[in-house]
Amino acid sequence: MSRIVIGLSLACAFCTLSASPSLSQSQKGEPAPAKSAQVSTPSAAGIAPSVAPDGDAYDSRALRIESHWGRMTIVRGADGPVVGTAGVFRTADVAQIVAGSPRAEEEARLFKASHRSGAVASALGALTFGVGLIATTNTSNNAATPILMIGGLGSILWGARRLDSAYSSLSRAVWWYNRDLKSRD
Repeated sequence: MSRIVIGLSLACAFCTLSASPSLSQSQKGEPAPAKSAQVSTPSAAGIAPSVAPDGDAYDSRALRIESHWGRMTIVRGADGPVVGTAGVFRTADVAQIVAGSPRAEEEARLFKASHRSGAVASALGALTFGVGLIATTNTSNNAATPILMIGGLGSILWGARRLDSAYSSLSRAVWWYNRDLKSRD
């Protein structure tokens, strides 16, 4: 019975640490279309989309986020360079990357605070859970082992929740930066 609980606990810990953006999907496995009250596209109306005269400048300066196995990269422009990374334990200075947009800088500070506390809590939780797991496999009949494992899982889940909040702040920081960049052009 205890091996089943340990297996389920490890599976939960792994699933919370490997957070990835999820897409809404239909029953056939294809991405579901976004629901909106009104959709208007220039090409759907038979009108060619207009390009701003300095649209190339926006395309080369706008930021986007790409995700690779738990690590996120911040890329400038459509085919531009990687200007920062955000992993579980290491991140770039996002406030410096989005400098020039006050709201984006505020979201970047929220990202930094949430990311640091989430990463530390997850690491300590994994360590505590590991100690509890080792104590359990040594067949010690100690009351502290379930407490260590439960406390470790709780810390992992709390840290994963903070990391999720941090990545949401990162996304909002990039959005605000791009919005303000568009209005400056």
